[in-house]
Amino acid sequence: MIINLNKNDIESVKYAANEVIKVIKDGGIVISPTDTVYGMLANAFNNEAINRIYKIKGRDIDKPFLVLLKDEKSVKSFCDIPIPNIIKKNIPGELTFIMPMSESAKNKFSFLKSTVAIRIPKDYYINLILKETPPIVAPSANLSGQGIIYDGDKLVEIFKDKVDLIINGGIIEKKLPSTLYDSINKKIIRQGEVYLRE
Repeated sequence: MIINLNKNDIESVKYAANEVIKVIKDGGIVISPTDTVYGMLANAFNNEAINRIYKIKGRDIDKPFLVLLKDEKSVKSFCDIPIPNIIKKNIPGELTFIMPMSESAKNKFSFLKSTVAIRIPKDYYINLILKETPPIVAPSANLSGQGIIYDGDKLVEIFKDKVDLIINGGIIEKKLPSTLYDSINKKIIRQGEVYLRE
């Protein structure tokens, strides 16, 4: 199914978000604009959906996906240590941060090993979705090793028969991916949209 999204139209936003929620709760895969680029979204607890994304993207199974969470409290599902202050000063927003996983979380998520990359978006549309779903994985919507695709029509052309729903937001703003910060080693792995405030 393909749904056109106009982020300037509140009814369009709500309708698209509700359809995404249904598909994710049913174990499906959605391509949709996120707070940064187009992403492939699925329930982080659903191993079957996760494995489908790996196959669709042609991605190495040893490369984990980032997880989108609705708020700071949700981080406790994955980690049992406090969020460092440098991260707290820069969330919510376009910052992805790596944290060590708790022992209990390691058994719940097949696509994660000892760490987890988390982003807490600051985006009305994505937050509507996150309020009603479990944590979701959100790798970029492209084939592994290929460039970022900003054009929804192009994504429809490539993936329409491979995923359950595509939210076509047209050509989105050409942003960098999120900044990636390793809280364990205290360093920036990828400089993106956000410059960290100390």
